[in-house]
Formats: sequence, structure tokens, C-alpha cells
Amino acid sequence: MNRSKLLTILFFFIVLFSLISCSIAAKVPDSGNKRWQKYVTNCLDTMIDHGRDVYGPVKSPLFMAVLEVDTLVSPEKPEPLDSLLRLEGRITRRGERGSDVWMDQAMLRTMYDLSKITGEKKYAAEADTCLDYFMKVCVKKNGLFVWGSHLDWNCYEETIGGDRGPHEILINIPIWHEMYRINPEAVKREVDMIWRWHVYDKETGAHNRHDTGRSGVDFSFAGGSFVVAFSFMYSVTGEKHYMDKAKMIANWHWRHRNRRTNLTSENPSRDNPEKTGPYLYGRTFMTTISGPHAASLLRAYEISGEKYFYDVASSYLKAYDKYAWVEKEQTYYGMLNLDGTFTTADDVPDNMKNYPGSGKRIDPGHSIQPIGPVDVWPTTIYPLIFPLASAQSSIYAYEISVKKGKPDPVLLQSAKRWAIVIEKQLPAKTGWTLKEYLEEAMPKAKETGGTYPTNYARAISFYLHLYKATKTKKYLQLAEDIAGDAVNKLYVETVKNDPQGRPKTYGIFKGHPAKPYYETTGGVGMLLYALLELDNLDKDLDGAF
Repeated sequence: MNRSKLLTILFFFIVLFSLISCSIAAKVPDSGNKRWQKYVTNCLDTMIDHGRDVYGPVKSPLFMAVLEVDTLVSPEKPEPLDSLLRLEGRITRRGERGSDVWMDQAMLRTMYDLSKITGEKKYAAEADTCLDYFMKVCVKKNGLFVWGSHLDWNCYEETIGGDRGPHEILINIPIWHEMYRINPEAVKREVDMIWRWHVYDKETGAHNRHDTGRSGVDFSFAGGSFVVAFSFMYSVTGEKHYMDKAKMIANWHWRHRNRRTNLTSENPSRDNPEKTGPYLYGRTFMTTISGPHAASLLRAYEISGEKYFYDVASSYLKAYDKYAWVEKEQTYYGMLNLDGTFTTADDVPDNMKNYPGSGKRIDPGHSIQPIGPVDVWPTTIYPLIFPLASAQSSIYAYEISVKKGKPDPVLLQSAKRWAIVIEKQLPAKTGWTLKEYLEEAMPKAKETGGTYPTNYARAISFYLHLYKATKTKKYLQLAEDIAGDAVNKLYVETVKNDPQGRPKTYGIFKGHPAKPYYETTGGVGMLLYALLELDNLDKDLDGAF
């Protein structure tokens, strides 16, 4: 046989083998080809097998808030490391020895959506058992759930943990629909008690982040949580009073806006110089409003169909874009006076000058005023600066405008500007606002670099949604790059016996690259959701909120 025939036969077999290979590959389930989803599945398997409450007299399906990544045990007294800094001087926010279902909302959402995507019912079933137990057992005497920034369930002692203080739900967007499916009576009680204990003026919607039944600090990111709760109850009951309550609470901040600029203050109840003095947050607009508050209003719109919520959220976002963007510097500024001018050091009362560049050493026990250009990678869990959430809200609002059939170019412009701001501050790192403090508390952070899972998650989710809106491949590549950095710095594997006693390799994400712990307050659940989104661009997922 001559050489030409041999080459022809060889070519024939190569083509045949390729066709067979393609046929086989086409039959492989899509989930088997997921680059990022495997990390999500591995981490959730770890939490299901080794992250549950097995520590007190009652073993429960709750998920522990802190785990050692090498032993997968929840320690009674983990090292503090950065906790006092990240949690603003309150170690009780960490959830040591306990479980905080409010902080687990993003992880539970991931479990439900993973089951829908893969058809593997285990994850949704495990989330159900957690929520069912939580809503039956973890309840305050006043009827509100034991969750939020002050409360967790102490799994060692089977009692209320944290600082045993007020009910305070902030920033996160909960999975009310799943909770209602499991226990509608418990959800109704929770929402009704929010009205009873958090909304102290039933005529104006004035509210308090704490459940005291009296006036108090009316943070916008607490009010947004209340708006979502009442909008949800309206959507499932059709009872008009729930919508009236949702709109009244949303209107509390809106009615206090500057009518010329549409900028409103973070704490309208404190905007009374004669009674409270020159209180900074009573007369300034911050990214708390363009970030988590706007996101909550947009979610309330999607839940209820009430156009008012979308209109208010988009007005805030456009106002912020108009007055906070500095073209020459290609960045946004973090704090504005309500007349649209930048807040400067001269505007800050002497007793509140604890921000970078003030000439004073910053007090890490207090929120830091976001004077000047935004710091994309915040350290504290409840800062008054939410640049990444603001970026997400901009693209979220634009997506809604497209669905409404009226794409809003100003919202898209804002999202593209945020893309510039974030890219300029890549790779993800310790933000400059509290860098000195963080590296003092956790010196290893100097070596590891990187940031908290929450920050990674929001940046990934923002860029992939911007990619879906524009089809600009650069944005998808940035999302992939940030995800790769997050996995490289946070994901670890360890071998441990599974529930049947067989050795198994488990994977889990750390709460910070420099920490030996998984921590729900680090935002691992949010990162899981962002990675799930990244592998499922054809699905209409909610975004990492």
C-alpha cells in the first residue's frame, strides 16, 4: 500500500474518531462541563455533610456560621483576627458557636437554584430542612425571627445568641418565596411584626432599624428590607394594606429628598439640626441608597409589579450618576450633600472626623465616612459605602428598563462608568479605607492579597450582567478573571470521612484569603451564587444580592 493511501485511511479514521467523540461529548450532561459550578457543588456538599449544627444537646439542620477549613469543625472560640474590624467592634456579629439564617440567605438561594439547574433535588431539600427548623424554633418572644446583624442562634446552648439584642435585617434580599412555601404562617407573623416593632409612625412610614417600637436610626438599607418584605406579602395575599405599607416605607426616604437633585439622606429622621445637631448622615446622600436600598426597591418592583418602586430607585441612581461622577478622574465620589455638591472634610462635625486623610487615626468601631473617591473593596460588613452594590443596582435597573421595553441609556451609562471604576482598582485587594488596621489585625493579608467573598461576588455578578446587557466580551472576561482570583485565594480542599465513614475530598471557601475559617459573614454564600451565575449565562438568575 503506497504512502498516499495510508494517509487517506489515516485521515478517514481521524475524522471518524472525531465524529464519535463529538457524539459522546454531546450526550454528557451540561453540568459536567461547568467550570465554576463544581466549586459551588463541592462547597455545598461540604456544608451539608459537615457544616450542620451537631454541637449542642439538640442536633439541628441549621448551618454553622464559622468552620475551620482544615478540620471542618465549628470552633467554640475561633481566633478573632480581623473580626473586630470587619464587624465594627462587635464580635457578637460573627455568629461564633451559632447559626445566622439571615447571613445564609444567599447560600440557601444558591441551593434552590442549583437544584433547579441540575435536577438534583438534594440541595433544595436540605435548604428546606434548615428553613423549616429555623422558622419553628428560632423566634423571639415578640414573634420576630432570630436573625440579622445582632442575633444568631447559639447552637451550643440552644438559645438566642449574638449580643441577644435587637432584630435588625439589613442589605440582603431574602428568599421570602421559599420560606413562605414552607411555613406561610411564620412568614406572615414575621412581616406583621416588622410593621408592629420597626415602623414606629404608622402615618408616615418612619422606621427604626431596631425592633424597639420607638424612633431610632432609619438606615435606608434596613428600610429597603422592610419594603421587600411587605411587597412580597402583597404578592402572595393580594391584601392591599401590605402594598400601602411597602410604599409608605419606601416613601419615607423619598419624601425627604432634595426636590431639585433627587438626592436624599441616609437618615432622614436625624435631619433636624435643632434637635440632633449637625448630624452628618441626616443631610448627606451615600451609596447605601444607590446600592442596597435601590436594589431592594428594584426587587420589590419585580415581586409586586408596582411601578413606583422602579421609578424611585431609577431616580436615585440617575441622581447619583449626575452629581457623583467626576469625568476627569473617571470615578464616583462616595458622599454628596443633598444639593449635589461633594461632601468635604469641612462638612464633617469634629466628633465624626474618623475618615482617611482627616489627620486622626480612624476608629474602626464606627462606620467610615466615604469622603472623596469610592473605595471599591470595603473591609467592614456594614459600611456606609457600597460601590459594588451601586454598580449592581445600575445594571439591574437597566435590565428592568429593557424588559419594560424602554431601555434607559442613563442607567446603562452609569453601569459602564462603574465598570471603569472597578477595573481601575483591580485586582481585588484590601481597600485603602482601613488597610492599615486590617494588616495590623491580620498580618498574613499582606502576603495573600485578595478581599472578602462578598466583594468578589458582587464584582463578578456585576460584570456578567453587564456582559449580558451589552454582549461586550471584555466584561465577561473580567468576570472570569475575578472569579479565578477568588477561587485561587479562597478555595481549599481537605480529606474527611463522609457521613457513611468513607474518606472524601471536600472543598470549601474561606471568609478571607488570610483566614483559616469559612465564615458566613464573609459572604461565601454570595460568592457561590455569583459562580453559579457565571456558568449559567443562559438562565435568568437573580444576581448576587
